[in-house]
Amino acid sequence: MPAAQVPTEVFAEVMVTNALSPMRVVEGLSPLVLPTGTIGVMSSRQGSVGFNTRGGHEVYRASKAALNQLMRSYAARTAQDPRTLLLLHPGWVQTDLGGPGARLTVAESARGVADVLEGHAHDGGLQFLDHTGAVVPW
Repeated sequence: MPAAQVPTEVFAEVMVTNALSPMRVVEGLSPLVLPTGTIGVMSSRQGSVGFNTRGGHEVYRASKAALNQLMRSYAARTAQDPRTLLLLHPGWVQTDLGGPGARLTVAESARGVADVLEGHAHDGGLQFLDHTGAVVPW
């Protein structure tokens, strides 16, 4: 559905759920993460402006792009912080959102995301990666 046709309340709910709430968690819990730790946030390729060549899912895409921008701002604001920040794309997963035809089971996606978190734990800075560790363009 085109963004202009989405009720304002739905738009606000998706933005709060996918962008504002994760950032509140990051801000609230970051003092508990060790300086050598990692903060991972669930993003999506759908939030990549560079990958948006077909349109569709506009509000969801916008919410994930907003999350990516908020994390980029957080990274800039905390640039002296040595912790690793990861925006993670879980892949196309067999969930209510992904549907039964999706390529990955929840277990496969979770295993991949966990491996990426572990494998990039000491990188520092902000990266946007998928469940295999491949870079996702902004």
